[in-house]
Amino acid sequence: MTKPNDTRMCSLVATMAFLNLTAMVATAHAQVPVTTYGATPTIYSRPSSGYVVMRPVVPQQPVTYYRQPVTYYQQPVTYYQQAPVAQPAAPAQPAAPATTGDAYGFTNWLNAIRAQYGLPSVAYDGNLESWAAANNAQQAARGLGHFVMGPARRQNSAIGTAASIGAQWLASPAHRAALLDPSITRIGLAGLGVYWTFNAY
Repeated sequence: MTKPNDTRMCSLVATMAFLNLTAMVATAHAQVPVTTYGATPTIYSRPSSGYVVMRPVVPQQPVTYYRQPVTYYQQPVTYYQQAPVAQPAAPAQPAAPATTGDAYGFTNWLNAIRAQYGLPSVAYDGNLESWAAANNAQQAARGLGHFVMGPARRQNSAIGTAASIGAQWLASPAHRAALLDPSITRIGLAGLGVYWTFNAY
């Protein structure tokens, strides 16, 4: 069992230790420098109409504009002279149509008919006669018709005689148009038996 004196002694020791500790803490606080800060500046003020935010003012730097010089370049212009336009030559006087090779005299007869209508004369062409003969060969084999024309632009065919075919063609509007075509300049005629062919170009 603890004695009362021992209890008092423990309390005294504890009290002394507490006081020593308190003194040490006070001494430590006294040795730490204390920094004193001024009053905090007011950033916002509150006027009666509301809040005003104070913003820092940034100084405006002067702006300098430089104008670049403009240079204009003119492109060289080349003029080309057009070649002179050829003028049409004066029309030559038509030569007398050749009737050589026309064994039937058909060219003279046709030119007389065309002259009555104020149309130019035509010449006889042996090449057109050859093509007319080729058509006659086909007619003899196949019957009346237009089978071979060659270079001819107009062609009449008939069954008859050399003396009758001209009148037959003049009596037919389509055949008459071929004989009196103002654009033709050359003709050829061939007969094979009763078959006849007239070519014109």
